Amino acid sequence: MPKAQSAAQKAKAKKGMRKKKMADPFLKKDWYVIKVPKYVNPNSGAEEGASWRVGFSPANKSRAKKAIEDRTFVVNLGDLQNEAKSNNFDDLNFKKFKFITQDTFGKLILTQFHGMEITRDKRCSLIRKWHSMMECFCDAKTNDGYTLRVKALAFTKKQNTQIKKNCYAKRTQMKTIRARMREIIKNHVSSTDLKGVVKKLSTPEIGQDIRKSCQLTFPLKTCLIEKVKVMKRPKKDTAKLLEMHDLSIGFDPIKEVAEEDEDVEVGSGAEEEPGDVEEEE
Repeated sequence: MPKAQSAAQKAKAKKGMRKKKMADPFLKKDWYVIKVPKYVNPNSGAEEGASWRVGFSPANKSRAKKAIEDRTFVVNLGDLQNEAKSNNFDDLNFKKFKFITQDTFGKLILTQFHGMEITRDKRCSLIRKWHSMMECFCDAKTNDGYTLRVKALAFTKKQNTQIKKNCYAKRTQMKTIRARMREIIKNHVSSTDLKGVVKKLSTPEIGQDIRKSCQLTFPLKTCLIEKVKVMKRPKKDTAKLLEMHDLSIGFDPIKEVAEEDEDVEVGSGAEEEPGDVEEEE
């Protein structure tokens, strides 16, 4: 025989059977607009950048602020291009740009370039049998104080007239090519600022220079920058950050009234026409 339940146990079981109302968690979030630096895509307007939105749960102010700080966002290079004009480098849509949160400006999240990486399927599609793959790591510093760690890839190429099945490069040739790759990367990065580096990463410029310079050592089929990471950055400067995002002022501008306009406004209420006075009399 099962034991009889007490009144308290019956009330507890009845309470547990009630369904809890499921609230939508997205309604409780604060939504922010992610704003990328203007130099990434100078032709894009404010409305186009407003399409990237992210929400954070505002449990309390300190918790929400910590959730926004140092948050990274990954955006494809194809999404950063201007839709009004045709993209001249559609074949570079395999690149992913990383942006890190620097500051909040109302409902805007102001970001800065944090790194670049190619997609996994692109890297796997480049690897082939009977070819040599060369990887090169290099640390370089820009004019404005950013230290970047760059990783480059290069693949050997078969000659049209060769009979041999493979096109492997010798160890000395690979060493020479890596040294040349480091030299070219340092020249490209150290000769410009972060803005210029990001523009070069948006085009196949660095990879083409590596392939041309190493052509005499060993023919190369594909050369590209696989990964870029920001190792060190200068101290945070809010004025430069606002200028980078075309937000030169933090408050609404004060409208100054000219002296002539002030005299007209003051005199309009104080003076009366003499004709009106005579008619009243």
